[in-house]
Amino acid sequence: MIPKKIHYCWFGGKPKPDSFFICLDSWKKNLPDYEIIEWNETNFDINCCEYVRLAAEQKKWAFVSDYSRALALFEQGGIYMDIDVEVKFSLDEFLIHRAFSGFEIKGSPFTALWGTEAGHPWPKKVLDFYNKKTDFDLTTNTVFVSDLLVKEYKIDAARDEYQELEDGIVIYPSTHFCLDLPKNYASHHFVGTWHERDTPNPFKDFVHAYFHVKNVAEIKEGKKEIHNVINNMKMISADKILDQFPLRMLVKYIIKRLRRKF
Repeated sequence: MIPKKIHYCWFGGKPKPDSFFICLDSWKKNLPDYEIIEWNETNFDINCCEYVRLAAEQKKWAFVSDYSRALALFEQGGIYMDIDVEVKFSLDEFLIHRAFSGFEIKGSPFTALWGTEAGHPWPKKVLDFYNKKTDFDLTTNTVFVSDLLVKEYKIDAARDEYQELEDGIVIYPSTHFCLDLPKNYASHHFVGTWHERDTPNPFKDFVHAYFHVKNVAEIKEGKKEIHNVINNMKMISADKILDQFPLRMLVKYIIKRLRRKF
């Protein structure tokens, strides 16, 4: 069983962004009996392996965090969260798993919220990967761990949905821990350390655009329902919808339909 611990990382000593304290308040509010542990240079050895040493030497603190989070989960168990993850409801129901995480988006089955029991093979595999590296590159943790889930745990990365894997790992759809929806367990705001929460965030916009477009594309009798929204309910105009599509794409589609018809 996963213990009630929240791990987060903050290396480099710079002041934390204001958005962190909003997220921290959400952790305390919705997970009041969880121990919250910050990992930094005072309680983590930045010379523990060559990869971490090189990352710290170049002040690439996010990559130091990639290792330290896996070590924290392997040694202590608990839930790791990026500092821009807002918790909306209790996560207690997920503690029964040996390990869990969620999709960030289709093709990327690993998000900024990750929980395991102590001694679990998943974070151990991550540590083994970094311990073998003798150089430093800018491959992100999300990319590497997603690849690991695909290659070693055989997750279907093309299905953004609930999946059970070996070693008791459960991966939830992006609607659980990533997307900024009115009702879900957590939202990843993709703030990182490079911009604030209230500034434009292209990647967050992309993730949410994908989610909404996918939902529209999969609606049963979608044409009928869209016709109802536009013409009967008059909730939105057709122009507002069509304006979101590149003109070249619309022209290409119309030509294709005309060729089929004639």
